[in-house]
Amino acid sequence: MLRLRWKQVLDDRAREDQPQEFSSPVAAGGRIYAGTRDGSLYAFDARSGKVEWHRKTGSVSTRPGYATGRLYVGTAEGNLIALAASDGEELWRYESKSAILRTPVIAGDTIYFSNDADVVYALDRVKGDFLWQYKAEQSDEFTLRGHAGVSVTEDHVLSGFSNGTVVALRTGTGSVAWITSLTAGQEQFVDVDSQPIVDGDSVYVVSTAGGVYALDLSTGLVRWRLPVEGAGGIASDGERLYFAAANEGVFAADRGGNVLWRQGTAGGGEPVDPVVTGDYVIYTLSADGVFVADKRTGRLHQFFDPGTGVSGLPLVDGDNLYVLSNGGILYALAIERF
Repeated sequence: MLRLRWKQVLDDRAREDQPQEFSSPVAAGGRIYAGTRDGSLYAFDARSGKVEWHRKTGSVSTRPGYATGRLYVGTAEGNLIALAASDGEELWRYESKSAILRTPVIAGDTIYFSNDADVVYALDRVKGDFLWQYKAEQSDEFTLRGHAGVSVTEDHVLSGFSNGTVVALRTGTGSVAWITSLTAGQEQFVDVDSQPIVDGDSVYVVSTAGGVYALDLSTGLVRWRLPVEGAGGIASDGERLYFAAANEGVFAADRGGNVLWRQGTAGGGEPVDPVVTGDYVIYTLSADGVFVADKRTGRLHQFFDPGTGVSGLPLVDGDNLYVLSNGGILYALAIERF
């Protein structure tokens, strides 16, 4: 079901003990773009894997954003950099002063992103000019590595924070439309580090301590809660929700919060946000690699183990799957669907 098409070594880390790469590739215009923790961004021909260009950007631990011939790359040094996708020429950069570990979102002429200091920014997409920012009150307790991404609707920018809250900000001004706490009475590790998923008039989001929540998009009121400790990112196919927790495994639930199936992942390492494609749900584990399961039943079809595991999001582009292993190797795999 998964067949190797090509592979490229981006950052040979074979001699490291338990290396990790959190970056994820993006596909656009017949190319695959991928960054690495060592600070390089590469452009590959999607068919052959040939390197078209590469640039030094600073450490990359997320998927670049793409729109109208431009790449938008967040770095661990806190810079958001706009590059020409054709040759990697730098067009502008904005210094946010804290690590950007989630993909920026482009909506019209505005680009929105968050960083590890619990700040959400809005910039002019073309020039990189500052429009507004919102900073959440940071928690005084222990927090986890990483931060939530942003989701953008016509009226709102939604994000979560290390203090256990989810906030809806007005797109034009950054003013608060509503704020909801998802701590479930806990005091430590209450981080909301997932990207909220908007589906109709509901927002689905995950709190590390509180579990999976459904919120009303207009008011932020909690509709239901599914208490799964340690859950990470969430995905939706419009009918079901899919999420993973390190100690519990991968779950599918209906839109009412009822669990439909669970696939155990004991000992496989930290899971990454699931990706839904066709009849499959694809998830990666930091120790064991890539898994392809039936989205209706959770039955495992196949897995791919690069030997070092995968800590970044997988990319599905048509019938192709791209993953960057913890060993610094980018794999292009053909998905042979049943």
